[in-house]
Amino acid sequence: MNAASHIAFRLATLLFAILLCMQCVWLLFAEISRPGNSRLSTNAPSATAAAQKPDSARWAALIGAFRGDLWAELAFTSADLLVGENADGKSADMTQKLARAQANLEHALIDSPAQPGAWLFRAGLALRFPLLGFDAAQSLKMSYYTGPSEQDLIPARFRIATGMNAFSDTELSLLVRRDLRLLLARKQYSAVSEAYNAATYSGKHFIEETMVELDPSALKSLRPRTQEQSFPH
Repeated sequence: MNAASHIAFRLATLLFAILLCMQCVWLLFAEISRPGNSRLSTNAPSATAAAQKPDSARWAALIGAFRGDLWAELAFTSADLLVGENADGKSADMTQKLARAQANLEHALIDSPAQPGAWLFRAGLALRFPLLGFDAAQSLKMSYYTGPSEQDLIPARFRIATGMNAFSDTELSLLVRRDLRLLLARKQYSAVSEAYNAATYSGKHFIEETMVELDPSALKSLRPRTQEQSFPH
């Protein structure tokens, strides 16, 4: 009985060691393959650079299989759909690129839903390409829920939020207001101005109305003659 138990223990230990070794190799290969763009690119230069690395990102995602972060990195190689050379929607392979981005995003969020960058990318695609069928407002909310204080995402998230006509949603309005308050507190006036210039009518109204309450002196950071042409409050 003792000899049999000893052999069983050794076999179990050996099996555990083999499994651990296989896991280490799996993790190592995925890390070696990944391109390094773990964050959503929020400006044209970084988005263009990320778009040059789809093959390595694809290999990493395929090796990682059910690792949602790697599928998100693969999706982020299509970030130029929002802020790069393909943002005008006139690329020859736009349909295929959108389909790939959609599929990669869905895979990423199914395997790992707590990814604010992926949800924000989804919201941005929904806003720019409505035919994808994504719910822009709900995706944006999920970005807030999963990463409310992700500093590198706040300017892009604020820009996308003010490009929507969703300010009748009280919860979303409070979340966007918080982002604006953070931007003003950090004196990121250029980010506010950029969002203002690209905002919808209701988005501009929201920015002006909120800035009057939070920091009236910062209104001058917006486009020229903002105060003279301001919306009625």
